[in-house]
Amino acid sequence: MNTRVRLAGVAVLLSLACASVAFAQQADSTKSAPMNGAKPGRGSIGGQLGGSWILAEKDYSKGAQPRFSLSGQYGYVISNKWRWQVSPFFTWNAYRVGERIPFRDSNFPADTTKDQILTQIVGGNAQLQYQKMRGSWLWHFGFGPSLYRVVVQNHRKVLKDPVSRNLHQGQYLGAAVEVGAEHFFKELNNTSLEYTLGYQNVFAKRDDQFPSGFNGNLSFLEVRVGAHYYFDFKTKKPDDKPGAKPKKKS
Repeated sequence: MNTRVRLAGVAVLLSLACASVAFAQQADSTKSAPMNGAKPGRGSIGGQLGGSWILAEKDYSKGAQPRFSLSGQYGYVISNKWRWQVSPFFTWNAYRVGERIPFRDSNFPADTTKDQILTQIVGGNAQLQYQKMRGSWLWHFGFGPSLYRVVVQNHRKVLKDPVSRNLHQGQYLGAAVEVGAEHFFKELNNTSLEYTLGYQNVFAKRDDQFPSGFNGNLSFLEVRVGAHYYFDFKTKKPDDKPGAKPKKKS
C-alpha cells in the first residue's frame, strides 16, 4: 500500500476518533457545560508533543520514518469566533534502513544508504484561526504563513552537495494549516486538553543550490496533543467606592 495512502487513512481515523469523542462528551454536558477561558481579550499559552511524517517531496520523503515533534502556542482571542496564534516548533525524520542515498557524501564516501541521515526542521508559523464552541469542546481551524530552517545531516554532519558544494541547510518560507479541538474541564475552566492535526509545506526547492538531490518542496503531517492555558493580561484591582473618604489614623 502506498505510504501517502496509509498516512491519509491514519489522519482520517484520528479525525473521526476525535469527532466521536467530542460529540459523546457534548451529549453528556448539554445540561451543565463547563465555562471556558477562551474569552475575547484574553491571551493563551500552551505546548504540545506529537509526531511528524514527511510526505513530500522526492528524496525528503523516500523512506522517511516518523519522529517526535514539539510545538508551542502563544495566542490572543480576538472575538468569540476568531483568534490568532504564533507557534514555534521543531521536528525531524529519519529514514528506512537500506533506502539508497541520492548521491555520494564526500565526508562519508562509503555510505550508499540513508541509514544515518536526518532531516531536521525548526521554525514557526502565525495563524488566523476560526473557533467554535460545542459543549465542553472548542474546535478551531487555522492557516497562515511560516518560516523554516531545514538541515539535512549524515552522521550528525551537514550534508554537502557534490556539484554545487553547498551545505544542505537554509531558511525558507512556507505555509501551515491545522484543525484541532480543546476539551475544557469543569473544575479548571481556564485550562484545556488540546488535540491537533496539522499540515505544513516548506518552499525549499533550490535547483541551483542542490542539483544532486534533497531538492523539492518539503511537506509534512503532524499529530499532536498537549495543554492550553488562558489568562488575562491585566489583573483587575477593586475600585474605591465613589465619594469614600480615606480612613483617619487613630
